Amino acid sequence: MKKLMLFAFLSFFLFKTVSAQEPSIGKTKHSFKEWNFGLASVSDLVFPGTSFLWGKTFINENNTIFEYQAGFALPTIVTGKIGVGKKFNDINVIVGVRPFPFQFYLQSSFKPSKKGYWITSIEFNPFSSSDSELATHWILNFGYRWNINQK
Repeated sequence: MKKLMLFAFLSFFLFKTVSAQEPSIGKTKHSFKEWNFGLASVSDLVFPGTSFLWGKTFINENNTIFEYQAGFALPTIVTGKIGVGKKFNDINVIVGVRPFPFQFYLQSSFKPSKKGYWITSIEFNPFSSSDSELATHWILNFGYRWNINQK
């Protein structure tokens, strides 16, 4: 629990620093809303889930990506993700961490359209054990992102 609180505290200051910087030439910043649906392995059973999140993506001149998002989810009520990655043509590939439920993730986007684009992610918790109740072992997500604005 202490590690989660420390991560949240440090993330808050990181977000403030990134948000305070204006994008320079060769950098893009855009906001999005995202709806996801998928399956999760919880205590050796597979359950469906869904989430609705808001987030921001920052891409620098080297096509390096920094992204964060937070929102509501079922069955966990709240969730969020923070990640870094690389843009390859029209495809974004991101690795990161979801603090709650704790997961490491690999996410990829599909070719964007005018209004948004599809994404998919696979998540895994290497620290979960079948002995603990409500331990999430893995999550498989599909979702759609709507662009709110782009700079």
